[in-house]
Amino acid sequence: MRRIQNLLVELDKLKSVYRRAYLADGSRNENSAEHSWHLAVALMAFREVIPESVNIDHAIQMALVHDICEIRAGDVSIFDSEGAEQSEAEGEFMSAFKGRHGSFGQTAADLWHEFERQESTESKWVKVVARFLPFILNLATQGRTWKEQGICRSQVLSINKGIHDASPELFEWMECEIEVAVQSGWLIDA
Repeated sequence: MRRIQNLLVELDKLKSVYRRAYLADGSRNENSAEHSWHLAVALMAFREVIPESVNIDHAIQMALVHDICEIRAGDVSIFDSEGAEQSEAEGEFMSAFKGRHGSFGQTAADLWHEFERQESTESKWVKVVARFLPFILNLATQGRTWKEQGICRSQVLSINKGIHDASPELFEWMECEIEVAVQSGWLIDA
């Protein structure tokens, strides 16, 4: 039981990692644990859109652990240029995590690596929905994070191009919403 207790206490630290995205009500930033839960539930909601060949249970497990690495590495906005350093810090943490937490650590590290490599269909859909969530939270908060970071239309289109590959219909809907965001002054028209 002590081993499980130590694991759960360490995982609890993810609740203290705050992201740039705000809750839909704008009251505060979301934390990484909330994001992972929201992502897992969103995958369930997307079940009718995701191809039947995708193992949804595997994708949900991946969603729940994909940001464990942020316990040490923290969260960086997808629009920041610190990707290489962030990726290295995340990898170092996951190696240490795997060593500390036996079979759970190994499973979590394997799922994290799968997500990072983006080779499986499940990992691609987890990323699609992970990109979609901050998008809809920006819509709900009138582009609050976009405005704070000075984000423009081309950045949002570029960062979400993987969504087009997985679901052209979803991306088409997003393009319409991006146009509304530009017209509303939430995104820079560039």
